[in-house]
Amino acid sequence: MITYVDAGEAMRERVGREWGEVAARHMHLRDGFSIVALDGGELMGLIAIVWRELPPPLAATEAYIDIIEVAAAHRRHGIASELIQLSAARAREQRAYQLRAWSSSDKSEALALWRALGFGLHPATTFSGGVAVEGFFVTRAV
Repeated sequence: MITYVDAGEAMRERVGREWGEVAARHMHLRDGFSIVALDGGELMGLIAIVWRELPPPLAATEAYIDIIEVAAAHRRHGIASELIQLSAARAREQRAYQLRAWSSSDKSEALALWRALGFGLHPATTFSGGVAVEGFFVTRAV
């Protein structure tokens, strides 16, 4: 049975050991929140949200998904959907205006998931280490 729990510092350290420092570095504990999916103690999934203030004249906060990961062997079992739904509920509780993320265009399964969950997609290019990466910002009002 999969359980979804708020992550603390000990879980961040575990994520770093099991999934690498990049995943651990993207977790938010003070300026947002992170939720992990566990099955019998096995790490199955992770989502990390950071609160961001939208620029004037909007005067609103958004919940930005800094990272969402599901272990490869456990994808397509609803874990990512549940992590996103739990995060959207938390964003509503905090009166955030929207839930937003970015996904590269090569992640066709992720893009299909965003669409299925009612997110709008907007083409965008980001630059990672000076290299252009094509993708989409995905956004849904909460």
